[in-house]
Amino acid sequence: MKTRDEFVVELKNQLDELNTGIKKIEHKVKSARDTGKVKLRTRVKDLRKMRDAALSKLQEVKNTSDETWQNLKQDAENVINSLKDALAKTMANFKKRTDEIITRKVSD
Repeated sequence: MKTRDEFVVELKNQLDELNTGIKKIEHKVKSARDTGKVKLRTRVKDLRKMRDAALSKLQEVKNTSDETWQNLKQDAENVINSLKDALAKTMANFKKRTDEIITRKVSD
């Protein structure tokens, strides 16, 4: 079984990776020129809110006692997994839109 400190480090590493993914999407949105840009900006805003909730949960786990942190573990994992799923869907959607635009340009 993981200690609280090991769990916190693992969660922090996952959040760092997810934050990098969010930043990549933000960069792509800035350079996007199609009408989906507004929708992607909204999605990035949602991802940031989810990330902030995950950071809050991480802080909660860090600040709880050694005896009670296990009670928060599942909640923290659920928040991280929701963020992972949302980020993966957003990236897949962005890739799909990019592929559609490239296909249209090639066939024009």
